Amino acid sequence: MASLTIVPVTLPEDKIPTKQNVRDIISTFLAQEWPYVDPDMLDVSYNASCTNPHCLVKRPKPAMGTPSEAVHVFIKFHSHNEGCLEIFKPLAPTKHEEALFCYEYGHTGLGAQVFGFFKTLDGTCGRVEELLLARNLQPEDVEDPIIRADVAKALATFHVMETSLEKKAVELYYDAVIHGLGTFHTMDKLKVLGREGGVSIEELVNYDFGGRLRNVVDKLESIGGKAGWCIHDVQFMNVMVKNRPSEGESKVILIDFEFVMRNYRAFDIGGHFMQKMFKWFDAESRIADCRKYTEEEKRHFCGEYAEQWNRLTGDSDTGDQVFMESEYGYLLAITFDIHNMLCFMDVHGDKDPLNLLALNKLFDEFVHQYGKLHIENP
Repeated sequence: MASLTIVPVTLPEDKIPTKQNVRDIISTFLAQEWPYVDPDMLDVSYNASCTNPHCLVKRPKPAMGTPSEAVHVFIKFHSHNEGCLEIFKPLAPTKHEEALFCYEYGHTGLGAQVFGFFKTLDGTCGRVEELLLARNLQPEDVEDPIIRADVAKALATFHVMETSLEKKAVELYYDAVIHGLGTFHTMDKLKVLGREGGVSIEELVNYDFGGRLRNVVDKLESIGGKAGWCIHDVQFMNVMVKNRPSEGESKVILIDFEFVMRNYRAFDIGGHFMQKMFKWFDAESRIADCRKYTEEEKRHFCGEYAEQWNRLTGDSDTGDQVFMESEYGYLLAITFDIHNMLCFMDVHGDKDPLNLLALNKLFDEFVHQYGKLHIENP
């Protein structure tokens, strides 16, 4: 099931699959009912995102009886243009490794089931998997203690997964990102783009994130911060809330593993707390109109996380320990987003004022948290 299957399909020149293409790709792996579906009866939605081109597919239910195969299917195309930021390429999974990771995650029962990997006659690779009947996590969702606990347990379970990915040293990530942040430190091009976008980011560009990040990592190491498989991109759109979970089943599912790497578990936990304040694909503002995670909510989350971590590992971590790690992790996650946004500005000349305002919000959060933790300046 995890091997690459050649499918007798040639995509159009623009790489947007026809309904016939979609039906034939899916039928390779779901061969009982799907081969007999009329392509014209399919409901197909194609998204041409440069990093995640994909199709959402729905077929009609059989006129009689219960369907024996999935009715809702997701096709992810592994575009040749797809890939992580340059500095992370030696660390993040390749497209094939990411696909295998999704397969492994699906077989834990915690994520979407992967039906198979394919390669078309024109050389396009991808995978076919279960389409989750779920919606994106919203800021108000984590104010519900049940959903909040499910996110905590999902992250703890993810962090300790057994996977075929190579375990690379956490320090390699920080060597890379600190070097990357140093590249953008005081860069005039970024300051000019900010001015052209009507939002000054000069103070942010002149700020030594790299040196301060090194101090944060040293502090986290000194308190025994633990490592695991981190998602890194923990924005709320990458947590799905199931429409109709079964009784006793987790209400949430984690998705999008393009940046899965070894890191301190604090990165994802603190990053989750930070991401409550942002809605990165909103048309009006990247900054969410909501209150921050309260300390009480954070401590509840960390307690649930510690219980799940201990259940799976045999450790005896406390919620207080996880909470303290997450306070430093908050800073780790901010620098990841700032680095990536500055990289996007540099490469693409982005000066969208909504992105610039969000950058300054991230900067303000970093400065406040760094001061709150009384970390010495570099």
